[in-house]
Amino acid sequence: MTIEGDAEIDAGKISKVTLTVGGKVVSDVTSVPFTYDYEFAEDQAAGEFKIALAVEGDAGAKASDEVTVTLKAPEQHLTCTISEPAEGAVFDLGATITIKGDATADIGSVSAAVLKVGGKTIAEVTNVPFTYEYAVAADQAEGALKIELAVEGDKGGSASSEVNVTVKKPAPQPGEGEMVDTRDNHVYRTVKIGDQTWMAENLAYLPSVNKPSATVGATVPLYFVLNYDGEDVAAAKATEEYKKYGVLYNWYGAMDQENAQGGSADAVPSGVQGICPAGWHLPSKAEWQVLEDYVASQLPPVKGNGWYNDLDGEWVFDEDCKNVWSALAGKEGWSDSNASQENPDLANGPRDTFGFNGIPAGQCWQTGSFSLSESSATFWTTDMQTQGSGYVVLNNLQYGLEYSKFGTQPQRGYSVRCLKD
Repeated sequence: MTIEGDAEIDAGKISKVTLTVGGKVVSDVTSVPFTYDYEFAEDQAAGEFKIALAVEGDAGAKASDEVTVTLKAPEQHLTCTISEPAEGAVFDLGATITIKGDATADIGSVSAAVLKVGGKTIAEVTNVPFTYEYAVAADQAEGALKIELAVEGDKGGSASSEVNVTVKKPAPQPGEGEMVDTRDNHVYRTVKIGDQTWMAENLAYLPSVNKPSATVGATVPLYFVLNYDGEDVAAAKATEEYKKYGVLYNWYGAMDQENAQGGSADAVPSGVQGICPAGWHLPSKAEWQVLEDYVASQLPPVKGNGWYNDLDGEWVFDEDCKNVWSALAGKEGWSDSNASQENPDLANGPRDTFGFNGIPAGQCWQTGSFSLSESSATFWTTDMQTQGSGYVVLNNLQYGLEYSKFGTQPQRGYSVRCLKD
């Protein structure tokens, strides 16, 4: 605190100057004018503080003045941080979370710290800095877990910080011919066909779920479950349709991109991960053709492409057709073929020769309604064609796959089959 004082006398000289601060004489001040820097003791009590100046002249005249100031305790400011774990980190149930925290005070010191995990105080942590190993119970509820740190200072300061993490069930270990999507721990069967490895079931990743009406005019990713008209992911996953057919994605959802423009139909690999998990991708038209060509090369020839010769009164067939539909079609969900007269081997039904397990899974129309045909299964491809998004159809009206020529409305909801990178 800077104190300045002065005095005047009309005759003679000022012979004595006494400065008193808080009742104590300041011996360093003996004359006027003066400027004095007074330092308060660290243990100085807060409150009113009197400064008095008394002067005497050489002829006996006296004068005095005083000022009262208020001294308040300095305000202590604290900061605290949780440096580990990071905000949004994800941990498995049964894992150990390393928690690190620290705090600083601008004056004084940090006198106490309280660490809470999931609302429960950790008794072992009482001050900073600290490192604490928190064991996540194997039976702890999945979801958000809040980590909170609160500190107090020796001069009344306080501060707090928090970090929110997520705990989840550990990913199951995949068996032979399986893969795990770590985004939701869904286990998929896989199958190697030629040089390609495919999911042997439709993708079922469901980050959110939309009502079918939401697809009208949409250019953002949307996700549907056949015949489910709601927005509750848990309820959608509980349906038989979800468990059997997986998810129907509009094309933007399959591409995992708003206003997607599409990739090359001829790219191998497609170069588009889309909605598929890491290490897998959305196949291009060309990659579906690689599948069809390999399967066809492994099949025996059958009669097909029949036409009725009115002149001879008999059916005429090609003798070297390959029934790719039967080899890729799963053994459930298909109706009898209406084209077995032209392609007789269709009457023998699906064989699922390679374990691809393609089954009819329905669709969401661009008008906002669902339907299920038992004669076809439709999958998105990565390309954008002249009239819409590309797709491929496995149907029991022909031996080979059917590829879109012009595309269709990207607002439709179709299935996705992922191909390993």
